[in-house]
Amino acid sequence: MKKYLILASIFTILTGNVQAAGWYYEDDGYDKYETRPQYSNQNYYQKQPRYQQLPASAGRRYQERQYTRSQNMNTYQPTETNKIRPYIGVDVMTTSMDFGTGSDDWKMKNGPSEYYEDKNISANFVAGLKFNKNFGIEGFYQQSSEEEQNEKWNETIAPNVNMDFDATNYLSFKAYGIDTQWYASVTQEFEILASLGLAQYEFESKDKLIGKVATAGFTHTSKHNNDFDSLGVRLGIGGQYNITEHIALRAMARYIHMTDDEYIKSMTELSLGIRYIF
Repeated sequence: MKKYLILASIFTILTGNVQAAGWYYEDDGYDKYETRPQYSNQNYYQKQPRYQQLPASAGRRYQERQYTRSQNMNTYQPTETNKIRPYIGVDVMTTSMDFGTGSDDWKMKNGPSEYYEDKNISANFVAGLKFNKNFGIEGFYQQSSEEEQNEKWNETIAPNVNMDFDATNYLSFKAYGIDTQWYASVTQEFEILASLGLAQYEFESKDKLIGKVATAGFTHTSKHNNDFDSLGVRLGIGGQYNITEHIALRAMARYIHMTDDEYIKSMTELSLGIRYIF
């Protein structure tokens, strides 16, 4: 009899544990886990993926929901490749100039390279259209800083008369034009760019010269301004990293050949900027 009682007790315990096992259900889009109140020992329950306990259609919905939740919605997602997308942007640029021989207008013995700073920092404002994943067009306006260079020298202007010269020279430019852009995707986020364009460059120079004869107490000051312009042919190569669908970082290296090279023969530029894509 005792054996039967023992077996019955074991059977009752096992049956109760099976009945206490929980199940999952969906309530307002959230996963719930229910247990029956007879037993509270959580070691009896092993939480299994719910889609294994539900019909296949419900399992698929569960997997899709979990995948969507796990994604970072700020990452870049490619858009339609045939959609025209306008954008705007700004760049910070450094420019190096290769000077020409100058002219009588500048009144320089050895050309402008002796008197002017050959490097500028500028800001570039752009607006463009990307027609598809491989081709776009971009218009820009660029304004440089006014770089200053100082020169001092002494010169004999008459027998036993020396004059000290102090010259301050300024050079700046602005440009506006249009570039065509070719894109080639390397990864989902990164693209290589090549560009070809034309731009009008307008340069402004300012010269201030002070000459002093210390022994005679004589001082002479002169100022000279000169503006000149040239059409530039622009060739560029660079890369663009798409942080999100709407924000991208762009770096470019560019060579500009001046069609009128009397003052400036060519320029090279390095730029780093940001684009907002609509």
